[in-house]
Amino acid sequence: MSTIHNLNVGFKGTTFNLEQGLDAEFILMSGKTLLPLPEPGVTCLWESSELVRVYRAQQTTQTKTQFLSFGDERMEIEPLKKYKTVRLLRLSVSTEWLIENNLLDSFAQIKNLYDFVSLPSFYESLDSQLLTLVRNSDPSRLNNNLRLKSALFNYLNSYFEVLKSPKVLKNDRLKIEWVVNNYMLEFEQPIPTITELSNQLSMSESKFKYLFKEAFGMPFYQYYQQKRMSEAAEWLKSGALNVTGVSQKLGYSHPIKFIGQFKKLFGVTPLRYAKGKE
Repeated sequence: MSTIHNLNVGFKGTTFNLEQGLDAEFILMSGKTLLPLPEPGVTCLWESSELVRVYRAQQTTQTKTQFLSFGDERMEIEPLKKYKTVRLLRLSVSTEWLIENNLLDSFAQIKNLYDFVSLPSFYESLDSQLLTLVRNSDPSRLNNNLRLKSALFNYLNSYFEVLKSPKVLKNDRLKIEWVVNNYMLEFEQPIPTITELSNQLSMSESKFKYLFKEAFGMPFYQYYQQKRMSEAAEWLKSGALNVTGVSQKLGYSHPIKFIGQFKKLFGVTPLRYAKGKE
């Protein structure tokens, strides 16, 4: 039986405190592993980067990416054969913290493995964002990393929203807002296609297009382009980047294409806008 190791061998402090009664830990594991028992009065919320088999006493083995462990039970997990290793995020939550945040009843109702709400693909958060943040963080300053803490709290909010009201998973408006919040806040990477986004949200392309236009008043790509140009305008006005720098950051192959798109929206070239002649 293998053991659980730290996510980065060089990291000695991958466990860090988010707030009183709430801790996070990034872990790398391989093989069939006996999970450590939570401390008394602590519930552990686990998220795996890949599917794992979850073994619990007197319960049928299930294949999941999300599961809970409580202080009074022993649990084993095992990656599927095609995964040599998996990354885990463990969030340890004290009973006191659950009480303070009005979540104790929600957790108490899902002790049975079958009752635990598994979030759909559009809620998945253990991705490159979190893993990159923890890898690039100074171990001695991990507890002071505000970006990492913010990402983890956003991750928690997805769970808590569902635990309080599972019906939210059927909320189409929430799904559309998720697209904006996850793909239209930073623009250095290409946005997924409508086909890819529709598959993530488990809806048809036509429904996605209709819902998006209904929510934001314009087609998806038009809204995306406006958001990109608005972000470009902020960079230019602040002096943080010049025209070439903005063009490169937005992924344009040549500044001329960026200049044309910017002028189409604002009526002036990016350079004139940056000089305050808009």
